[in-house]
Amino acid sequence: MSLALPAILATLPTREIFWNIQDVFKALHYQLSFLALAIFLVGVAFRFFLIMQGKPSTTVPFWQGFIILLKDAAVNLRLIRRERRSAFFHLLVLWGFIILTIGTIILTIVERSEADFFKGTFFVVYEFAMDTFGLLFLAGLIGMAWIRYVIRPKRFSKEKFKEDDGISLMILFVIGITGFIIEAIRISYYKIVQGAYAGGILSYIVPQSQYLHSALWLIHSVLALIFIAIIPYTKMFHVLMAPLNILFKYSTREGTMRNVDMEGEYIGALSYKDLTRRDLLSSLACMKCGRCHDACPAYNSGTSLSPLYVIQGIRKKCSINNFFRRGQNDELVPEVIDQEGLWSCTTCRACVEQCPVYVEPMDLLGEMRRGMVDTGEIPPMVRDVLQNIQKQGNPWGESRFKREKWAKGLEVKKPRDGEFEYLWYVGCANAYDSKCIEVSKDIVQLFNNAGIDFAILGREEDCCGNDPRRMGEEGLFQLLVEKNMKTFEKYGIEKIIATSPHCYNTLKNEYPLKGRDYDVYHITEILHQLIKDGKIRPKKKIEKKVTYHDPCFLGRYNGIYDIPREIIQSIPGVELVEMERNRERSFCCGGGGGNLWVEYPGEMRPSEIRIREAADTGAEILVVSCPFCYIMLEDAVKTQKLDDVIEVVDVVELIMQSLEG
Repeated sequence: MSLALPAILATLPTREIFWNIQDVFKALHYQLSFLALAIFLVGVAFRFFLIMQGKPSTTVPFWQGFIILLKDAAVNLRLIRRERRSAFFHLLVLWGFIILTIGTIILTIVERSEADFFKGTFFVVYEFAMDTFGLLFLAGLIGMAWIRYVIRPKRFSKEKFKEDDGISLMILFVIGITGFIIEAIRISYYKIVQGAYAGGILSYIVPQSQYLHSALWLIHSVLALIFIAIIPYTKMFHVLMAPLNILFKYSTREGTMRNVDMEGEYIGALSYKDLTRRDLLSSLACMKCGRCHDACPAYNSGTSLSPLYVIQGIRKKCSINNFFRRGQNDELVPEVIDQEGLWSCTTCRACVEQCPVYVEPMDLLGEMRRGMVDTGEIPPMVRDVLQNIQKQGNPWGESRFKREKWAKGLEVKKPRDGEFEYLWYVGCANAYDSKCIEVSKDIVQLFNNAGIDFAILGREEDCCGNDPRRMGEEGLFQLLVEKNMKTFEKYGIEKIIATSPHCYNTLKNEYPLKGRDYDVYHITEILHQLIKDGKIRPKKKIEKKVTYHDPCFLGRYNGIYDIPREIIQSIPGVELVEMERNRERSFCCGGGGGNLWVEYPGEMRPSEIRIREAADTGAEILVVSCPFCYIMLEDAVKTQKLDDVIEVVDVVELIMQSLEG
């Protein structure tokens, strides 16, 4: 083969596309390209067919999904907020891969069409861009390998991660590095860089060998085509599915569960075909990063639940193998998750919050619970809780006539006593649990002293429906909503103060789905405003170190993080310290999803893990703003024998301590 400089290089910068490549290898390259593309498209078609087995889903408008896609895929803002280092390396690989793929397509177009644009300024910019993004691509791969194998975060140490991304990373790295060496050998013959600065520098190092160039070109070409062919059959399919999963994000209102058709044969999900198309798409978008089960309180406390393994189990249902044995073993329980794991979910939303590509394991578990409740296949203790709520309007099964017993002798108004501004929705825990009742009495005193015009429903108040819904009993939830809304309408309720974040979220976000919006406030929002207005003046010094536990339904569900902290910091003498996991990364107490009333199956309760984290800060007081957290963490202090180390105090009690004397 002649290596004479092409005449066109004397006028405008360009290069020969298949320099030093024999015609037989060029023909083989294109034949393998068609084969790789065919294998790729067959895999995509199978996956698409299996996704279409699901039910239709309601997603955000395309323009809104596109904006989210740009923000959280193209720029990776969602991951940057949580893990800047991982996000940075992921961006390098992502954009390196995109630009190098576009560059390869351009080369194919130029070679096959004999287009004349591949010269001059365009060519120089092209070469510069390919070298730059090629280097960024390699740097991102090295960074990912460094995180995975050197730093090795906790999520990569799990048993099922033994088969990890090593092969994919290695293939991509070899493709990238051979590309630079091929370029460098070519440049070494002509000594004309023309924008390919990385190849130019490398050309002084590599041997000037046509045979090495041809061999590396073949390796580079074959590996690239193999990688393309296997994408639909491996985890790497998330490269295509993750952007689609973000683009077609659910349009469900924040803080709510999905609405269901109560007229259907059954509700919820028993088979993978009962899931939506977007659910099945999500299983293919999962990159198996492990962030979800690293944050999951059920997984960390030793139960059989892992959000990641649930998603991966559904992914297997969408596998090519499953296509050829449709109808067999389609059940989600126990094929994807067992009963223990299903009912240990605390509905804390940590898995949803942590996923970079908007996979929603918690919602899938909710659909499975609905399916199990509809068939009656539920644990006895879960059944008891639901029956208590149905009969007495509270999970404890206490008489509904005792609901206002705690307020006897206090200056508390009922709606029938006259006009009022706020309905204080006390909630089940604050009406029946002995510790929470003391908090309720403090609230009455604070409200009366600050001049808040409020009333309580007393025995007319029913469970808000949060726990029945998250335990899968959708019918009971609907009945409770209708009953409570009739009571609200009866008294012309417009403004509601909720003590529990669970009640707050349900009244604020889920009741409007039934056609009625209320002005709903959490107790901390009211207290914060009263302190700002000077109607509550904390004055007594509490010279102690305190830490604050973010309740899931106040924080992750509704984004209220600063208000409780500002209340704490308004108290003289208090030193606020943060636990390692705080705000959106807060570790759930374990009381949600009905788990406050049932025997937890894990090796230890999530609350015991959390109280240890609180004690590790050196804090003397753990402040909470949720009755469920109060009950769970107070019990954990006793079981972990930390009575002399840390005390659990509701934020209301902390304010009262600062007002005394």
